[in-house]
Order: sequence, then C-alpha cells, then structure tokens
Amino acid sequence: MWKSWRIYRRCKGFTLIELVLVIALSSMIMLPLLNILDFSIKASTIGNEKDELLLNGRYAIEYVKNEIKSADMILPSSKLMGLKATYKTNIGFIIMVEESANQNKFITYHTKDGKLIRIAASARKGNYPLYSALSGFNEISEYMDSIGNSRLDLDKKMIFLDFGLRSPGGESLRLKSDIFIRVPIDY
Repeated sequence: MWKSWRIYRRCKGFTLIELVLVIALSSMIMLPLLNILDFSIKASTIGNEKDELLLNGRYAIEYVKNEIKSADMILPSSKLMGLKATYKTNIGFIIMVEESANQNKFITYHTKDGKLIRIAASARKGNYPLYSALSGFNEISEYMDSIGNSRLDLDKKMIFLDFGLRSPGGESLRLKSDIFIRVPIDY
C-alpha cells in the first residue's frame, strides 16, 4: 500500500480514461449550450427581418397616404392610355397635384424588382401626360412583394392600400390602410 502511494505521487498527469471522461462530460454540457445559442441567433434574425419588413411597409403606406392627402385630384389609372400595359404592377390610381398656375404633376406607383417605385410626370393644366412621360426612379420601399390588391373604389370614394412584403429570409407581412378621398375624382 505504501508503495502505490509513492507511485501515485510521482505520476503527475492524467490517465487516458480520465481524459475520455472529461471530454465526454464537457461535450454533454456544451451541446445543449450550443443549441440554445443557435436558437437565440435564429430567433434574433427572424425578429430583425420582421422589424425591417414592418419599418419598410409602414414607411411606404405613410408615404403614399401623405401624397394622397396632399392631392388636388385623384384619377383612375385607366385615364392614362397605356399605363396599365406598360406598368402592369401599378397601384391602380394616379395622384394629381397642382404644381403652378398652368402645370399639374401626376404621380403613381408600381413595383419593380421587389421595390415600390414612385413615378411622375408634369403636364399643362387640362391635359394628361402620356404614359411614356411618367419617369423617375424614386425607390420608396424594399421587400415589396405585391401591391395588386390596392385599388381605387369610385363608388365609395375610398382608396384601399394593400401592401405585401417579403424578406429574403422568407418572412412575410401584409399591411392595409383605407383612405377616404376628400378631393375631386376624375371619372
């Protein structure tokens, strides 16, 4: 017995069995911690994507609503010949704003490459611009999946905005807003 005690005192390292046990116990503790960390990172990413969608969607809705509120007249998009054919994903109405005593500005929106784009053209009072005159590339919002359900209801004098957004990670969001039109509508 005394002899084994001296041998034990001389050996200052770990045995192979002790090393294997330490590695096994460490991995049993670390794997659940890594799973919790992975779950937290994924939850944070999803939360950030939803926040980004909400931020973009709310900005787009408020931007369009503010232009509608400042309009001098609202027109259905059918008033400009060729608009629906050229901009198939247009919002369905045109906002007219008086620019000067003899000039009006016409504004509408469409989607392109997942973005909400504002296009505009000016025309003399009493005239409508050609659809080909609508230009500009004012990017209002990203992640725009659809605006197809947005529409102008001439009978109720309402504009129904319906924006669908989708993030690159696959998260989706749908925002809607109804606006009562307080300006003349050119039927």
